Amino acid sequence: MADITLSSAVRSNLLSLQSTTQLIDRTQTRLSTGLKISSPSDDAVKFFQAKGLNSRASDLNDRKAAIDQGISALDTALKAADALEDLAKQMKGVLDSARSGTDAQRKEYSEQLIDLALQIEKLVGDATYQGLNLLSSTAAKLSVRFSDKADSKLEVDGVDFNASSFFMKSSGTALGLVDFSADNASIASLVGFEQAMSAFQFSVAVQLASFNAQADDAVARLDETISNLQSKASTLANNVAVLKVRSDFTKEYVNVLETGSGKLVNADLNSEGANLLALQTRQQLGIQALSFAGQAEQSILGLFR
Repeated sequence: MADITLSSAVRSNLLSLQSTTQLIDRTQTRLSTGLKISSPSDDAVKFFQAKGLNSRASDLNDRKAAIDQGISALDTALKAADALEDLAKQMKGVLDSARSGTDAQRKEYSEQLIDLALQIEKLVGDATYQGLNLLSSTAAKLSVRFSDKADSKLEVDGVDFNASSFFMKSSGTALGLVDFSADNASIASLVGFEQAMSAFQFSVAVQLASFNAQADDAVARLDETISNLQSKASTLANNVAVLKVRSDFTKEYVNVLETGSGKLVNADLNSEGANLLALQTRQQLGIQALSFAGQAEQSILGLFR
């Protein structure tokens, strides 16, 4: 088959029309994807710079998720600490009520104290978040990493709020309680009474004075317990504040990285929309110009009619 020879004008207009069509295709792709650089062939340097920024943002998003989980673990411990304080205050209320109670009532108050202490023990055991209990052992540790740097992290040591360490003497040292079951329901096993509350005879002034003195000591010990609890809770709360700051910073940092990546590869949709309109107009003009260029050859054809 013989080659078809196109005139210079037709060939020039055809090439221009092909170029316009390619530009229209590129513009439509940018409008549909929102990207002006979607592969290394578009611009290798900017493509890989943007990829690096997006990878960094993705890593930090994972870190933020871990930070948020750390906040939840500490919030669990703080909620439990609030409940422990309420129970310790209830114990103080029981002791104050026992000052004016009958023998039978004081026996019941003693049992109430035992029950409250048991509830404290159970509450500490239940204060677990995803397998981590920051209130049951000093060996427990929460470690939250903020970035890939080895030293960019926060470590929170657990505390021991089991009954053996939770109840404090007036001096601030642990009472060292081990067993305070209902079978040996002596208040002495809880907060330092020398004998069961029901054994005191309030009709005897000396015994009443002794009871009040021991009750004062027991309340002082519970106050020391509550003070120690509040101190430990304050430390936990400070760590929560640190994690929340880091969580907010990480969120903003991720936004900065993603915005920076977008500046490298995202298309300006307003500009691309205007370009598409202009290119479509150029395409129509090109088609018309190609028609004009072919009219010369059509006039030659007229000579053979």
